[in-house]
Amino acid sequence: MFARYDYSEFPEVRVFFTGSINTEEDFTLFTEQWIKLYDDKKDFFFIFDMENIGFIHPTYCYKMAQFISELKKRDKHYLTKSKIINVNSFMMYLLYITFKIQPPISPVYIHSQESIVTLIP
Repeated sequence: MFARYDYSEFPEVRVFFTGSINTEEDFTLFTEQWIKLYDDKKDFFFIFDMENIGFIHPTYCYKMAQFISELKKRDKHYLTKSKIINVNSFMMYLLYITFKIQPPISPVYIHSQESIVTLIP
């Protein structure tokens, strides 16, 4: 599984990435769990851990931007903030592309592997 959600400290939701997106189903499973959090109608925040993420094809920047755009159409947004940790330089580039296409719903704090923190409001 590409993304594993940990709800044990809710409203903090940790998402651990392992490997690459190998099939369209990997991406769909990742986004379906996110939608379920919205369907629960409770505020939450994400901590995305990218320490063990593999290569992600740049086409997923566009798919993620589309997903964010669809979430923005909802009446209420339950995601209060996100922290993305252990981000390597390639993933930083992909995040930059994604958020350039579609700004995030809530503030995003990106912590690179070099301990550089970037805020995307």
